[in-house]
Amino acid sequence: MSERAVRVLAWLWPVLLTLVITAPLLAPGYVVGYDMVFVPDLTVRLDLFGVTTAMPRAVPSDVLVAVLDELGGGQVLNKAVLVAIPLLSGLGMTALWRELRLGTALPGAAAVTLFVWNPFVAERLRLGAWALLLGYAALPWLVRSALRLRKGKGWPGFLLASAGCALTASGGITGLIVAALILLWPGRGQVWPLGGAVLLNAPWLVAGLAHGGNATVDPASVTAFAARDEGYGGALPTLLTLGGVWNADVVPGNRGDLLPVIFAFVMLFMSAAGVVLWWRQDRIAGALVVAAGIAVVIAMAGVVAPGFFADVVANVPGAGLFRDGQRYLPPLVLLESIGFGVAVHALLQRAPLHRVVGATAVLLPIAALPALVGGPGLNVSQYPSDWDRAQQALAGPFVPWPFESYRAPVWNDRRPVLDPMPRYFDQSAIVPDELIVGGHRLAGEDPRATAVATAVRTAMRTGADPTPVLLAQGVGWLVVDREAGGPPPRDSIAGLTEVYAGPTVSVYRLAGTPAPQRPEAWRTVVVLAAWVLAGATLLAALAGLANRRAMVWRSR
Repeated sequence: MSERAVRVLAWLWPVLLTLVITAPLLAPGYVVGYDMVFVPDLTVRLDLFGVTTAMPRAVPSDVLVAVLDELGGGQVLNKAVLVAIPLLSGLGMTALWRELRLGTALPGAAAVTLFVWNPFVAERLRLGAWALLLGYAALPWLVRSALRLRKGKGWPGFLLASAGCALTASGGITGLIVAALILLWPGRGQVWPLGGAVLLNAPWLVAGLAHGGNATVDPASVTAFAARDEGYGGALPTLLTLGGVWNADVVPGNRGDLLPVIFAFVMLFMSAAGVVLWWRQDRIAGALVVAAGIAVVIAMAGVVAPGFFADVVANVPGAGLFRDGQRYLPPLVLLESIGFGVAVHALLQRAPLHRVVGATAVLLPIAALPALVGGPGLNVSQYPSDWDRAQQALAGPFVPWPFESYRAPVWNDRRPVLDPMPRYFDQSAIVPDELIVGGHRLAGEDPRATAVATAVRTAMRTGADPTPVLLAQGVGWLVVDREAGGPPPRDSIAGLTEVYAGPTVSVYRLAGTPAPQRPEAWRTVVVLAAWVLAGATLLAALAGLANRRAMVWRSR
């Protein structure tokens, strides 16, 4: 086979992996589950930018969705995101492997497979963490561009990859840690590009700092979100084999079976050996080793020191970002993937039938996790037709009823999903932020949501009318999910006027005039200024990339 054909196949391999994972999910309809919520048209609203009293958990990802779904609709964007996660992950690892020059195309394909096809991706995909996974997909591109920056080139690509990581707070933190370690690693240190990366993270960072509450979280959440053993001999071995998510319901069914356990530890030992070989060739490997070590420390914090960590998140604003420590594993996954490829390359230099051995290594991650074929537990659904009519009837800020974060609707085959109503309807809503994990209710952080939840529960317990509290929080409407169960709202709230009643949803208007809710001017100015800085940085990166491409084209 010619060298050109090998190069082409190396780039086609991520495409094939992507099709195997996502093909059934590309049928008409929406793929929603847990935190993956795409709607026909998410309206661009001020509250999406992080100026409300709610914690900016979906900043900046919701704004990105609201802008991009104008191009082809939410369903197309939903499919594009599902395809982009494995595709960009695989193409990024392919590009990074070529940049590192650690071996030929076949070991590179093994590294690509492990990075695309592993328990972290499977668990987070089923958990609906699409924005986090897009940041994960940006990580190899970030490492590649940071390595190029050490040689004095490639700053636009570095900023674009940093923007991909910054779609979530945890992804942004991970990206900043990895970038700082590589750029400042002894040899040819670079400092200035980190300033641009920080500016790209400004939307969620400034919105969090400007949050109206104290930004602390329920200490019980540390235990609830701690990494779990999936049958690998403890939390640490589970994390090292790239699993350990807090929600047992999203763990692939074959995790913990004998053969997957054997395959996982074989890949782990090969990865460790490969990292040692890489370190001997290039000391820059140490930067990623340190990043992976930090990731493991964060992931293990809730396991080895739950009491101490609970005190931290309860008293230190912003520390709650680290309660779900397993989400910070991407540097470890990247390191193990590179190490796996290096080990395969070393093995092929000594083993007979090296093509057979190489092909076996390439397919080993798939054999260890066959559940990822066709998407792990994801399916296509359709929103009920009466939601559109309910949206036309709704004419002001609302609260969903029942006032709970997650639903398991019939139209989604009873699969749990974060209530889509606050995104589906174009009016703003107070979103419940209490979570029920393992049968325990964890307190939320939004004072408005807390006031509504308290008033509703008090009404159910004592019969006290919650209308004055709802009006005081700016709420004049109620949208009832009729499939979600619970007591009818008229049993607890007096003076409701039914404006629309459909098979799955009803809309009510409360009696009275809701109090105007205006975010403090300084908070709006500061948050929007952060968005302007991030946007200007992104535009500068795009302009720099376009200018570089133009120069390359002219040189030809």
